[in-house]
Amino acid sequence: MEDDLQALQERIERLLQGAGRLADENRRLKAELAESREARQRMERRMSEARTRVEAALSRLPAFGEDLLDAAH
Repeated sequence: MEDDLQALQERIERLLQGAGRLADENRRLKAELAESREARQRMERRMSEARTRVEAALSRLPAFGEDLLDAAH
């Protein structure tokens, strides 16, 4: 009976240690996920700003057809 209790105690200790490791890993993964989401949001903002700048630059360029007509005259 003493051996059974000792084995049960050891198993409980291993389970508690495993639960602690999983809790630590869960916290780490949550932090990484939050960081990844923030990085994605920053990248999306940068891409949107770049798209706006490119569209603005393109709107200032003469149309290809207009360019040819101006060159012909």
